[in-house]
Amino acid sequence: MGAEEKTIIEEEEDKEQNEDEEEEDEEEDNGSDGDEEMDVGDVSGDEPENDEDSAEAMAEFYADEDESKTATTQQHTTFQSLQLSRPVLKGLSQLGYTKPSPIQSASIPIALLGRDIVAGAVTGSGKTAAYMIPIIERLLYKPSKIASTRVVVLAPTRELAIQVGDVGKKIGQFVNNLNFGLAVGGLNLRQQEQQLKSRPDIVIATPGRLIDHIRNSPSFTIENLEVLVIDEADRMLDEGFQAELTEILSLIPKNKRQTLLFSATMNTKIQDLIQLSLQRPVRIMIDPPKTAATKLIQEFVRIRKREHLKPALLFQLLKKLDPVQQSRIVVFVSRKETAHKLRVVLGLLGMKVAELHGSLTQEQRLNNVNDFKKLVVPVLICTDLAARGLDIPKIEIVINYDMPKSYEIYLHRVGRTARAGRDGTSISFVGESTQDRSIVKEAIKSLESGESKGKAVSRNVDWVDVEKLNKIVESKEETIEEVLEEEKSAKEILQAEMQLNKANNLMKHEKEIKGRPKRTWFQTEEDKKKNQTEVMHQLTKHGKKVNSKKRKAIESKKEASGRSYKKTKEDRAADQRRNPKAKIGKGMSKGKGKPRRK
Repeated sequence: MGAEEKTIIEEEEDKEQNEDEEEEDEEEDNGSDGDEEMDVGDVSGDEPENDEDSAEAMAEFYADEDESKTATTQQHTTFQSLQLSRPVLKGLSQLGYTKPSPIQSASIPIALLGRDIVAGAVTGSGKTAAYMIPIIERLLYKPSKIASTRVVVLAPTRELAIQVGDVGKKIGQFVNNLNFGLAVGGLNLRQQEQQLKSRPDIVIATPGRLIDHIRNSPSFTIENLEVLVIDEADRMLDEGFQAELTEILSLIPKNKRQTLLFSATMNTKIQDLIQLSLQRPVRIMIDPPKTAATKLIQEFVRIRKREHLKPALLFQLLKKLDPVQQSRIVVFVSRKETAHKLRVVLGLLGMKVAELHGSLTQEQRLNNVNDFKKLVVPVLICTDLAARGLDIPKIEIVINYDMPKSYEIYLHRVGRTARAGRDGTSISFVGESTQDRSIVKEAIKSLESGESKGKAVSRNVDWVDVEKLNKIVESKEETIEEVLEEEKSAKEILQAEMQLNKANNLMKHEKEIKGRPKRTWFQTEEDKKKNQTEVMHQLTKHGKKVNSKKRKAIESKKEASGRSYKKTKEDRAADQRRNPKAKIGKGMSKGKGKPRRK
């Protein structure tokens, strides 16, 4: 692969300690000499904060540890030994599934007993089938004459939800009267309403659109829900989905509900799981949660002060790694604007490239993924939207054009390759920020501890050649700007046409539109902006960064207080009267309410 392997075991610890925490999107120059080649071991970063649940808390929350050990140690050589029905076995056979993966061997028997599960396994280990098989097996015995939605599967992205639906349909293709519904954003709302009106057995949904349908779609109800599955659970329980998840949990029945949580790195704290009303869940952890795939070669390129050369470096790598464009390569970037510009740049340089990010329409996103799967387009440039759960077969190489914000996200990215026992390579462009260097350090530690059997190497780069290619890129800068400007104008024209059509429809069908019941929304755009502004105000107060743990504490404190406003001077005075020993608020004058010293 053109990479020179270095000695990894002898790490050089960086003795310098940064006093201020680095902002998430900032890349800091640590004053290193830019001429020397990168030593993979020369990385630094603060040790991750040890914030694990106590043994007592785990024993109280989870089922007995013996059950977890029994589940994870049992081995099934065939699906027949799991005592599954003939239609399910036939569906698995059609998919080419012969032997259950470790997560499937552990989870299926427990799920068939109706127990709650909290499961974690590395990417590409068959988690979707691990929960879909017992669900379909259970639905074989449903009352045949009563149409009712009995299962909801929540996924963080539309692409993952669509993929889960496809897997479920293939497994259950020989099961009579098994219906699937899809409730995701970006697709036709009316068509989804018609589909959900029939009350399908299994609904796969993204959180926002599910709330919309529960509130506004006639005849759709989840009052008979029996199973709730949360895929990529650690991400769903993160603050980005917290409000939606809380709303969904308030709308679905708690009694006799089986809850299944699955994720690649299920390291969510018990405090975050309590709200889900789990009943002594069985904890199933397959493989160490913080390791890359066994057959993955992790390569690192130290960028130093060459940030401006990254597009040219990417082009050089793509030409060198796959000159005839017959390999699937995923390039991860941090921003959708970067993804789009790189697609334009590489396209002008003669490469077949597609993009995948949130600014595309759902149709564009699905078309780009399908083109990539069929090798119509061999290079896919995407944001972390695609880092979770998407199973695209035979991805040979993953390139981290921008390093992710954490080692967990790094694992999800590089987990797109070296799946199901195949070989794979990841190449990461490493900046000089503490954040970038600490991720490399984590990857090396994982290898040195013996948890992973892959390799970590430093990739040599011909920077002279990259400089030449950069001149070609720079020569096309004017054309790139023209293309971007044309696309922007075309988008504005399209939006104007849509507004015009909307106005025409409103005039033409005014009575019908006004006669419909008003849709209610979980949160308006104004509410979202207001909440975001309030949280950001807390995060940036006094110019300090607040970590995710403190951010969650701020948010939960705000919810618990039931106030959506800042305390006034009168509020603080009232608090002081109720509790004289309490500290006086910042807004009160020092002399008032303060007892005199004797």
